Amino acid sequence: MSQAGNGRETKKAIVLITGASSGLGAALTRLLDETLPDELVLWLIARNEKKLASFASPLRHEARILDLDLSTDLSYERLNELFEQEEPVVHLLVNNAGEGCAGTFGSQKPESHRQLCDLNVRAQLAMTSLALPFMQEGSSILFTSSVAAFLPQPGFAAYAASKAFILSFGRALREEVKKQGIRVSVTCPNPMLTEFFTAEQKEALLKSYKRFGIEDPVRVAQKTLVAMRRNKGVVVTSPVGKLIRLAAKVLPTGWLLRMISWD
Repeated sequence: MSQAGNGRETKKAIVLITGASSGLGAALTRLLDETLPDELVLWLIARNEKKLASFASPLRHEARILDLDLSTDLSYERLNELFEQEEPVVHLLVNNAGEGCAGTFGSQKPESHRQLCDLNVRAQLAMTSLALPFMQEGSSILFTSSVAAFLPQPGFAAYAASKAFILSFGRALREEVKKQGIRVSVTCPNPMLTEFFTAEQKEALLKSYKRFGIEDPVRVAQKTLVAMRRNKGVVVTSPVGKLIRLAAKVLPTGWLLRMISWD
């Protein structure tokens, strides 16, 4: 660590990114690596250590590899120890880790529902709870939600509900922490054909109405970071997504549900 003018150590400022090694997380990480000040340290979280290390190797920033499964309590215990030992300043938290789940609710196993809730809901709250005490004026939080958050979605019921939770939580948290000078943004992209979805889920996605709004993760990352730096609370990255958001506001929910019904 560098020394401050009064002789005390200056705490490291970090950017903490979950789901960092693939899909939107990887796109966000690369763009942040290109644009953030050199002194910031990247804390990158994903489950596959080898893949994460390979991804981080060409980055210009110092990067700490944290191969953690955010569906387990042990991961949060490890993170809590790191925070308590190093007391970093969290410049930015990117809550991006998540899981897709396509198909009717009854066709899926209970384990898949638990895993989805652990990653899409519990992980976001736990990471925010850990990082928030180490934030200060000028810090930011970014949540990855989805256009699915705007409307209940047959065939994506649990997934859409989890994203609606994140959108609601992020917007409420934004109001709670703004007096501290901490910014919160929630990005709501359309589906992206990344490793987020399994092969079967991609096939189901391409057969659904959602195929008309598929987005590129790099473009989503670019638009998201621009909007976040402008302190926009909710970011919708595509015209189709904006249309869906508007329709969800002005049209009867029952009518929309019949129109997008899975079968």
